[in-house]
Amino acid sequence: MTPDTLPAALVPPLAAAGLAWSRGDGPARFACAARPGLAFGSDTLWRAASLSKMVTAASLQAIGGPAIWERPAAEVLDRPLRHPSGICPTLGQIASHTASLTDAAGYALAPGDRLADWLDRAGDRIWHPDMPGTRLAYANFGSLLLAAAAERLSGLSLDRLARERVLDPLGVEGGFAWSGLSAARRRDRMPALRPAADGFVAAADGAVPPCGLALADGTPLAPAPPGVNPSPLGPQGGLRLSLRGALRLAQTLAAATPSGWTRPARAEPPVVAAAPGLLRLEAPEDHPRPLTGHWADAYGIRAGAWTDGTGLAFAYVLNGCPETEEDGLSPPERAILRAVAAL
Repeated sequence: MTPDTLPAALVPPLAAAGLAWSRGDGPARFACAARPGLAFGSDTLWRAASLSKMVTAASLQAIGGPAIWERPAAEVLDRPLRHPSGICPTLGQIASHTASLTDAAGYALAPGDRLADWLDRAGDRIWHPDMPGTRLAYANFGSLLLAAAAERLSGLSLDRLARERVLDPLGVEGGFAWSGLSAARRRDRMPALRPAADGFVAAADGAVPPCGLALADGTPLAPAPPGVNPSPLGPQGGLRLSLRGALRLAQTLAAATPSGWTRPARAEPPVVAAAPGLLRLEAPEDHPRPLTGHWADAYGIRAGAWTDGTGLAFAYVLNGCPETEEDGLSPPERAILRAVAAL
């Protein structure tokens, strides 16, 4: 199956599938397919799920430089943040999933809550037993702390900071919680869909207000003061962008040489190393070369933005994916890796 024909082969059973790729300075190419009645093209906007983490980390580095990753998180957040072992993790450990944070206490704070109060209530439930720096364990909660740090240092909300310092300079049309996106662009959106008995049901972005920030269910959002509670903006998953924008993240953020890879003794294959906002698949089963970038899985959308170090960059989005407890790449994603391997 070739990259040009694969998306159409995945629909059905999926609601939509899109693949974008480029090599070196060559032109970007796109292949998109969707079920009847669902508009989807290379510039259609959708909830990017964990691709958001690439932009959250890049936003923090944009204001703090590479040295920001060496700073203790407690120092920047101005509150105690100490593992039960006594170690205070750095922002770099948080950004590379080696801070021994977990999602056991949750990571989605309600609008009106305060991060400081939430941390007091959560206590030690935010921590994994292993000492920071010894294990790579994926945690969404870390992105909330990175966003709070970025907001405190910049004095800007994450959505505005990301647009001004990362997305706009890269030429990526998008925004956290629909920030900065016009009514016309919001109409060209693809809801995140889950399979249902009679087809698909919108799990996110079924309705979106014509202006302002909005939660996944369409509720208008008034942002908290910078640093107080960036969670409703979705630093771990609330970015909206297009397939074209996802490819641009692969061409730029994923292809950039990070400040340093963390390779702890314990990891969860196929991810064996991480850098701020990036994952590395050292030996992916369906691709002949290591991959650097990020994957995403939430609300029925699976997506990825990757580069393999040879000049190839690619991004994909799959909508209408069934919910599963299994980690790693799904069969359609593995088919995508096989299709782009020969490019």
